[in-house]
Amino acid sequence: MASEPLSAADRSSLASERGPVNMAVGGALVFEGGPGLTYEAVRERLQARLHLIPRYRQKLVEAPLRLAGPEWVDDEDFDLDWHLDHATLPTPDGLADYVGRVMSRKLDRARPLWELHVVDGLADGQVALVTKMHHALVDGVAAVDVGTVLLDPSPEPLDIPPPDEPWSPRPYDAGAHIARLAATPFMRTQRFALDAARRALETSPRTAADELRRTTDLLVELARQRPQAPMTPLNEPLGPNRRYAIVRTDLAAVKAAGKATGGTVNDVLVAAVAGMLRRYLPELGGSAGQEPVALVPVSLRKEDERGELGNRISMVFIDLPTDVADPRRRVSMVSAETRALKGSAAVRAGGFLVGATGWVPPAVSSVLVRAMGGVRAHNLVISNLPGPQQPFYLNGARLLWASPVVPINPANQRLTVGILSYDGGVAFGLLADRDLDPPVTAAAAALEAALDELLG
Repeated sequence: MASEPLSAADRSSLASERGPVNMAVGGALVFEGGPGLTYEAVRERLQARLHLIPRYRQKLVEAPLRLAGPEWVDDEDFDLDWHLDHATLPTPDGLADYVGRVMSRKLDRARPLWELHVVDGLADGQVALVTKMHHALVDGVAAVDVGTVLLDPSPEPLDIPPPDEPWSPRPYDAGAHIARLAATPFMRTQRFALDAARRALETSPRTAADELRRTTDLLVELARQRPQAPMTPLNEPLGPNRRYAIVRTDLAAVKAAGKATGGTVNDVLVAAVAGMLRRYLPELGGSAGQEPVALVPVSLRKEDERGELGNRISMVFIDLPTDVADPRRRVSMVSAETRALKGSAAVRAGGFLVGATGWVPPAVSSVLVRAMGGVRAHNLVISNLPGPQQPFYLNGARLLWASPVVPINPANQRLTVGILSYDGGVAFGLLADRDLDPPVTAAAAALEAALDELLG
């Protein structure tokens, strides 16, 4: 097949990218320095493994007269070097600022929707890879990105055989595109789109698809039944540019805090964000008593289900206890709320399987925003999914830590919090509207203070 249609989730993320909304996801991966982290070495590794992710050589093409939706087609002018960049930071602490600038630019829809930046100039000779891809690219059974394809589970690179034949683009057949549309009556278009959506974000057979749809339906119903989220300074109109901040902490300390308070790791991390907003909202001109609402993934995995493929995840709305001064009580309140939500039959019915992609919340949020119309269901997204706890390597250089970038969506939410645990550490990635005043660096300072009081 020379082209393939987009899933409903792909279409949703593309349609969400209107005005200042930028649906690029990504992250910053920081490695030990070494000869394997030069621009040339990274390019060579990517060139050798790009066949593992054929979507990264495909671009979007609209049907003639836009009689059908866009499709993925091979880019006959694919240029790997267009998607790679090399930068040296002006100061060793400039990585977050660089990520913010990269995430301010929308990807060129005339080309494959991804970029990879090799960034040196960090402290101690470390090198970062900044990955950026459109949310529509992170779908399907594999749900992998450039970063994961580059990595190995040991210092010795995996022996991955080259493809049987060199890559050659398949030409786009506009007639076939239209013919496929003609073969699908308009009365069945919605059902076709829903069927395609069943592939979105699943990492095991398509059984996860119905659960994804049920989860979205559940979120819409729950949001309509509960009061609107409060209006906060985080919910003013969004500008086109972004700032980014990184906060790191120790996973063992987070686990210990959870054990001391009877909460989970997720409860502690969500409570830390509540502690951040308790400090940051008044600086923005709001109030700590507003209790913003977060859209948060929670694990529904039972003890006897451990070891099964994937994580059973549902999305819930959590009222963040920003008006509570005691950090341990904040954890207890978050824990009680998530336990009650996880125990409800409706939320369990809305659970779906997902692998370690880390991008479930913005995906569901994107669908939710379109379904809810003008209803303000939540104030921000907190995306936390556990990452691998064993080290990974690139050309023998160890990946030290990584922080995620979760896109800001919709146009009236000015902050997202991505959280990734990896190899004994936890990294928060705060993406914010560049015009937030005080800027996201103040939010990062507030988060550090909240973590100190909670984990100290």
